[in-house]
Amino acid sequence: MNKITKQLLINANERESGVTIAKYGQLYGSSLSLAIAEDMLFKKEPRLLICPDSLSTESMTEEIKFFNQTNQEIEVFPDLEILPYDLSSPRRDVLSKRSEIIYKLMKGEIDLLIINASNCLWKLPPRKFFDSESLEIKVREKLSMDELKKSLKRNGFDRVSVVKDQGEYAVRGSIIDLYSPNEINPIRIDIDDDFIDSIRLFDKDSQLTIEQVKETSIISANHFPRDLKSIDSFKTKMRNHFEGNQMEWPLYNEINDDPESHGIYNYLPLFFDSMSSIIDYLNGETKIYLLESALSSLSEYEKQIHQRFSDYQSDTQPLMHPNDLFFQSEKEIKKIKARCSVLIQPEKLSDSDKSISLNFNTEPINLRMAGKDLSDREKLLQYTEENSMEKVLISAPTKNKESIISDFLKSEGIKVNKIEEWGEFLNNSKGIYITPKILSNGFAINDKNTAIIGEADLFGQRSKRHVGTRKQQNPETIIENLKDLRIGTLVVHRDYGIGKYDGLTKLTIDEVESEYICINYAKGDLLQLPITQMEKISRYIGDSNDESLLSYLGSDQWKKICSKAKTKAQDVAAELLELYAKRNLTIGKNQSTNEYEYQQFCSGFHYILTKDQALAISQVLDDMSSSKKMDRLICGDVGFGKTEVALRAGFCSVMNGNQVVIMVPTTLLAQQHYETFQERFSDWPVNIELLSRTQTTKKREKIIGTIKSGETDIIIGTHAVLSEKITYPNIGLVIVDEEHRFGVRHKEQLKKIKHSVDYLAMTATPIPRTLNMAIGELKDISMISTPPESRLAVRTYISRWEDALIKEACQREINRGGQILFVHNKIEDIKKIVDRLKAFLPGISMEIAHGKMREKRLEEIMMKYYNNEFSLLVATTIIESGLDIPNANTIIINNADRFGLAQLHQLRGRVGRSERQSYAYLLTPPKQLLSADGIKRLEAIEAIEDLGVGFILATHDLEIRGAGEILGDEQSGQIQKIGFSLYKDLLEEAINTYRNDDKEEQSSFMTDINLGIPNLITEDYMPDVHLRLMFYKRISAAKDWAQITTIKKELKDRFGNLPEFTLNLLQITKLKLIANALGIERIKMSKQYGRLYFHLSTKVETDQLLKLIESNGDKFRLYPDQSLGFKVENSEDKKRLDEIRVMLDYLANDQVLETTH
Repeated sequence: MNKITKQLLINANERESGVTIAKYGQLYGSSLSLAIAEDMLFKKEPRLLICPDSLSTESMTEEIKFFNQTNQEIEVFPDLEILPYDLSSPRRDVLSKRSEIIYKLMKGEIDLLIINASNCLWKLPPRKFFDSESLEIKVREKLSMDELKKSLKRNGFDRVSVVKDQGEYAVRGSIIDLYSPNEINPIRIDIDDDFIDSIRLFDKDSQLTIEQVKETSIISANHFPRDLKSIDSFKTKMRNHFEGNQMEWPLYNEINDDPESHGIYNYLPLFFDSMSSIIDYLNGETKIYLLESALSSLSEYEKQIHQRFSDYQSDTQPLMHPNDLFFQSEKEIKKIKARCSVLIQPEKLSDSDKSISLNFNTEPINLRMAGKDLSDREKLLQYTEENSMEKVLISAPTKNKESIISDFLKSEGIKVNKIEEWGEFLNNSKGIYITPKILSNGFAINDKNTAIIGEADLFGQRSKRHVGTRKQQNPETIIENLKDLRIGTLVVHRDYGIGKYDGLTKLTIDEVESEYICINYAKGDLLQLPITQMEKISRYIGDSNDESLLSYLGSDQWKKICSKAKTKAQDVAAELLELYAKRNLTIGKNQSTNEYEYQQFCSGFHYILTKDQALAISQVLDDMSSSKKMDRLICGDVGFGKTEVALRAGFCSVMNGNQVVIMVPTTLLAQQHYETFQERFSDWPVNIELLSRTQTTKKREKIIGTIKSGETDIIIGTHAVLSEKITYPNIGLVIVDEEHRFGVRHKEQLKKIKHSVDYLAMTATPIPRTLNMAIGELKDISMISTPPESRLAVRTYISRWEDALIKEACQREINRGGQILFVHNKIEDIKKIVDRLKAFLPGISMEIAHGKMREKRLEEIMMKYYNNEFSLLVATTIIESGLDIPNANTIIINNADRFGLAQLHQLRGRVGRSERQSYAYLLTPPKQLLSADGIKRLEAIEAIEDLGVGFILATHDLEIRGAGEILGDEQSGQIQKIGFSLYKDLLEEAINTYRNDDKEEQSSFMTDINLGIPNLITEDYMPDVHLRLMFYKRISAAKDWAQITTIKKELKDRFGNLPEFTLNLLQITKLKLIANALGIERIKMSKQYGRLYFHLSTKVETDQLLKLIESNGDKFRLYPDQSLGFKVENSEDKKRLDEIRVMLDYLANDQVLETTH
């Protein structure tokens, strides 16, 4: 059967009759998307869909992609994500995506482009800009490196050491890496003698080649040229366009150094002679669909443009008039209407002229109006029966919702079919079908007895998720990666202590050139460490970077500190092992779940579980249903979904007839948890009580009575739940939130509880991944380090204090029903700040909160804020942690340059916990008044938008608190003294020693090897010092030959053929691995002599050693200190390497050395 005749909405005969349809009407719910998707089947031609706002753009994109049965290219033109006259410029990835879309439009590679109406008013660079700036390159074509670098700079590419993001390039000898916006992967080009030798695509994370290609194209990464000539032309036009003294304009003075600062996008027309709209980039045959509501959106957006222009007139920098920067809505509407092919509205058209109008036979779904006493699932059946629906498709995007519907229908004897593609539904016969695809609102086609049930129709709420375009970075090892070392960073040498990294230097010793790491110690002492001993140093991770931490060379102070830390680590290891053994001996309650009831409860969760969340829930439920007691810690940033884990654990325990106790550090958090649990358990026969000090004595005694009698199932409160007055007849689960915030006495009480019930602790303090790995199964930890899909990254702006900016930020939040946090960290003048804010924010209710207030008063204010009784809270950093307030989605931080990176990250984390876009404004003095460190901190927090990576990157100093939470406060002190990395190693060694007490003690030394052979990564091969440092660390840390081989392949791939000295480095590292496995502590070698020094735990057999000496008496000699001396037979570097390798192989005597092979 012809595909066209299978469509539900558009009749093939209408299309074939040649009738031109100018209006579509009576399109309800997602039928609007279906009509466009079906229309795309009749003729392959370029199309544009104009939507009224971002939300409809996103939902219609998802729906059209589902309904579309072809492989046609569907793209969304991204919003700039800035408001008119914003002081910040659009993000680089947004501009790159726009460049890619424009480039594809010009080449005719997009079948349907979907845009938000507001994008029609922003002026874009002229078509000739993108035409002239694109570059097609092919293998064996002539292209000089200088020519390519000039082109990249002009087109907005930034030079970096390692290419990770679009719009970046890196140069290494004859190789240039770049990431063009039109490519999925970055490109590696090898230029030999001004000719392109090869073009390769590579992975941005591993940096390794994916495949070779013969040709590629490079397009502009920005929307204006950045070469010197264009910048000079821009400045000339700026002088001519505005009156006044240009020396007072920040942008004019700084554009040469920082072309993307100070809202450069607000002056884009000054780079060109003319501008274009997105409509100008369309093919003349493009079919345009216009949602009628988009017309009013254009007019409203124009009002916003003029209002913001008026608000920002007092700025120190002159603004371009709206008519210069934007297209006028009236003219643009005329242009769109002139080219518009189809005007669409959901309601029925009154126009009776069938030649231009088409009403579709769809009706809205009214499931929610069916019998009030019926459940949602019963309403579904009633609806299908009353309306004689023979074919039904239900959108159930989460597994919970899918299970609820499937299980219910099966219990009614109705077969359910799951489908992934729309074509499956069309081609199959009558019945009920379920799809995991998101369709927001459904529709019915009565004459075809067909219904599409949207998620919102059935569940009343759509699954919230944000469809992002950016690929997540792998956050592992970010903290300890020595690539991030900068001059002045504290490092820890295992033997010599804490010093300050001072860069790399080249030294020639005994005619052998090598590279050394310079480390400064107390009293100006300097240690120059060969790069072959890199494994002995790690970055110091602690709460302080004070120079008072520096160790003294030549003193035994460091040995004493390490010895004490080692003893304490052994104590922790013993305690962990003891707790582990006890937990395995005690018998748990085996709290298993009824699957059907559990899925019903889970359906109340209207979000999509992240992988981390799902794993944590699975681990908790497995623990609870096992024969051992649960003792698990859930670690995840605020808003990452820990509460859902607690809810599901609580449900399982209560359904097994047990009581659940939830303990939190503050009354406010207790109230919040109480409300959350009440809401989720509202449909279940579960009694929940809150114990609070704000309650009357009579009420508290009544609640305690219901707990003792077993009437209360879930008890939520502060440490009051541990009161001796309370007895729990059948306690099955204890959940503790932020255990580290309780006092010593309460912690001791909790320790006793752990042995008798299932115990679940939750924390928002980061727990280091490496510590998690070190203690392994001894402590059950579930990490939730990925944010929910619905949680958008906080959009961050850096600005001077501008009344207009603050007013606009507050007004925008209040207009959407939200609340604002204003952080000012000086109690002395916080009242003055409030008075200043009230002067230009009349009518906005605000309160003050700070640490010197009485606790009860502070609690009252926070509770009022939580209940949305006022709009703006002016506070000190007392709000750094505490209540989860989803309605607060804008934070303004005054004097942000005075905060540390981690503190800024935590403060910014107070907002952005709902599906709304959230904003953080960092107010600072003018840039020229900031310190270099202050600027770096602010730029870093502005750049860190990937929530998962940011959680780890920005909070590495907080990890010490996390380690202390697991190991105890005393251990936090030890970590401060020696650094986290070394402490982690000591703990790991202690655990291994206890576990292997019947085996030989594991040696912790690493062979020191000096062969008198040049071994380094040469500067001309790898110019970037941080990259060299990173590779030195990786080579030094290699555990086997396979890792070294992988590094060798990567070096050749990224930097070209390895020079001799670098090959020597890899070969020496291999020898070091063999020697270390044999228990050889040190190897020293010159052109004439060599010596091996054996460790007490050496694996070299005495017989093998004696055989070697006896058979080569003139060459070998055994010294009293049990070292082996030998004569070197050849002075050539390569032959000396071969000689020592043969010798080590002989001593190994075919032993299986797992660490080397």
